[in-house]
Amino acid sequence: MMLSNGIPPRRVVIAGGGSAGWMTAIIFLHSLGRAGSRITLVESPDIPTIGVGEGTTPLFKRFLKFLGISEQEFMGACKATFKHGIEFPGWTGREEFVSYFHPFASPAYRQFEQQFFANCDQRRKGGRADTNPASFFFNAELARQCKAPVSAQSHGTENMDYAYHFDTAFLAEFLKQKCIAGGINYVVDNITDVALDANGDLDYLVTSGNGNLDGDFFVDCTGFRRMLMSRVMDSEPVSYEPRLFNNSAVVIRTPVPEDGDLPPYTESTALNCGWAWRIPLMNKISWGYVYSANYTSREDAERELREHIGEDAAEIEPLHIKLQVGRITEHWKRNCLAVGLSQGFIEPLEATALGLTQFTINRFVTYFSRGGFGATYRTHFNDIINEAFDRTIDYIQMHYKLNTRDDTQYWRDCRANENMTATMRAIIEAWDDESADFISVLKDEVHRSSYAPYSWYCILSGMGRYGRDPDRRDLPDFANPYREEVSGYLGHRRYLEGLQSPLQEAAG
Repeated sequence: MMLSNGIPPRRVVIAGGGSAGWMTAIIFLHSLGRAGSRITLVESPDIPTIGVGEGTTPLFKRFLKFLGISEQEFMGACKATFKHGIEFPGWTGREEFVSYFHPFASPAYRQFEQQFFANCDQRRKGGRADTNPASFFFNAELARQCKAPVSAQSHGTENMDYAYHFDTAFLAEFLKQKCIAGGINYVVDNITDVALDANGDLDYLVTSGNGNLDGDFFVDCTGFRRMLMSRVMDSEPVSYEPRLFNNSAVVIRTPVPEDGDLPPYTESTALNCGWAWRIPLMNKISWGYVYSANYTSREDAERELREHIGEDAAEIEPLHIKLQVGRITEHWKRNCLAVGLSQGFIEPLEATALGLTQFTINRFVTYFSRGGFGATYRTHFNDIINEAFDRTIDYIQMHYKLNTRDDTQYWRDCRANENMTATMRAIIEAWDDESADFISVLKDEVHRSSYAPYSWYCILSGMGRYGRDPDRRDLPDFANPYREEVSGYLGHRRYLEGLQSPLQEAAG
């Protein structure tokens, strides 16, 4: 059907649950639902949500604030932990740069960011300076000391940027209960067919037990199957595999250690043919090896991950996943919107998946209502979402392009890969040019990227992209200036145990 200008769609149908489906549903309830739309979500009883550990960006904190959901409630229900950034061990073959930390930069704690930039620029020109990102940022010190972003004196975290790790199955269930309480029409059934009207728009979904689900607007959250979008798409998805080689993953979840603290950060360790995440949750430790099946077998990848984890992985059944790395070209096509895996996927390095999902839903709601609930801004919306995906790819690919490992063909090929954008090339060339005003070039190239200038400095410096290195023994030591302040913050595990106690009492 044709969307009517000025009148919100009377019936909105979301196909598929999971994180993408229920995030869409709850945002729609707070926007289109209040404008008069009836929201229905249909979820298959035969496709369970995969409960892997998920990492987010600070954008998710804004998602909770928009919905009026308290952080404590969310974290307790979803077995969540804090995330202050990502540690990258093993991505280089150089002793000094064996690992680096990419922190989130909190707005109120960026006093030493310019010093970090100046030190990096000094060293680019062959000078002596500490260029370790962990020496300059507040969140890096929180991570090093295993602290929650909560001080003993105050629980205010408004001025801090941080993210979370959580169990995706728990998140889906948590949002589902919020949606049901908010009045969503929830249908548990299998979609057997998708019907189009005479104009080629989606008309209704055929289910196996609940008849036809009529709608004026539809959202496809059916993952890589794209059950709805495949009926209206005119072109094949754009593949990212020429730029990103990884197309498979194996996942193992181990128990939480009884002793010691839980690190409030993601660990992304380079292995032979890809990298392995370590994500600590309240209830499990999630491990996953993202690799290229063109360079190693499924069996060897599983064996390598088990060796990386150690004895805790013994006799635990793994989950093998096939990845489709790429995106569609029209995320909003006719009267259908694709969200989550249905619209595209970038490998989970840097935890961009939920951020892109959230960005898509928010932008759609904005442009849909601004255009009078018609297709006025549809082309503009699609361009913005495509740009968000493509600019994210630049930053993800940079990890592989900058690696200095020489132990496997995989890493040599990643470094030699010339399938990259002019933006990536310009950033690398400006960094390598001692006479270039790097910050100016960077701002010109990435002004619409979700990655701020400090993130590019972190990756280029952290990976050791320096042509002329002074003797490491001559480098000055710049101790993190927030060390003493952070020591007064609550321990990560202690804070999480405090969240769980009220939940256990309530359950009892």
